[in-house]
Amino acid sequence: MEFSQDLDAYRRYIGESRGEFTVAKDQNIRLRSGWFSDGATTYLACGRPVITQETGFSNILPTGEGLLAFSTMDQILRGIEAINSDYQRHRRAACQIAREFFSYEVVLGKTLADLGISRPVYRPASRATAAH
Repeated sequence: MEFSQDLDAYRRYIGESRGEFTVAKDQNIRLRSGWFSDGATTYLACGRPVITQETGFSNILPTGEGLLAFSTMDQILRGIEAINSDYQRHRRAACQIAREFFSYEVVLGKTLADLGISRPVYRPASRATAAH
C-alpha cells in the first residue's frame, strides 16, 4: 500500500525488481482474450523481463526474449532459467518490446489514426514569433 501511494517509491520498486511474474484470471486464459497486464508493460518499459501466463497476447507481442509466455509449470521454470542465463539480453529485449508496442508514439498514433484524426505536427515557435 505504501508504494502504491507514492510514485517515486513505485518507480524504485519496479526499478529494483529483477522482473515480473504474472498469473492471469481463468476467464482470460480460457477465452484467449489477449489480456496483458499494465504492470507487465511497466516492467518491460523499465527493462525488466516479464514471465506471464498466456492469454493469446503472443499473437500480437513477440515472446521468447524479454517477454516469456507460459501455460505450464515447465515453461515457467524454463523461462526463469533462460532469463537467468542471459539477463542483460532479456533486459534489452524487454525495453525493445516496450518501445515497439507500448510507447506513446505508437499507441497515441494508432489511436488518433483509428479515430480519423491526423497527428499534430510539433513546430517550436521561433524566438521572434514567441516574443510577439
